[in-house]
Amino acid sequence: MKTIKFHKTECGVDFPLNVLPVEEVKENYLSNELFNADFFEIIFFKNGNGHLILNHQKIEISDNTIVFISPFQKRQFFLNPDDLDFTVLAFQEEFLNDFFSDKLFTYRL
Repeated sequence: MKTIKFHKTECGVDFPLNVLPVEEVKENYLSNELFNADFFEIIFFKNGNGHLILNHQKIEISDNTIVFISPFQKRQFFLNPDDLDFTVLAFQEEFLNDFFSDKLFTYRL
């Protein structure tokens, strides 16, 4: 099984949060391959049709669906590529730790 690794500097800065548009990650989500990732994901489906198998549980995907996935959960997507539009918010645990412990986080961001 493939594990996708988080790359802090993928967006040009060293930060434990990435916003990934469909064009950048479509390949992983349309392959029907079982995989996991070493980071948290929140997937915002603006347009979608299909389903996701997440740790042996089937989740229906339709327009305006939001999916929360923890690190190393096994997932397999079965999505219709027609009119598919989503954005992935990918982040590491250190982002959560920093966000909730730093009272000036939004100011510094």
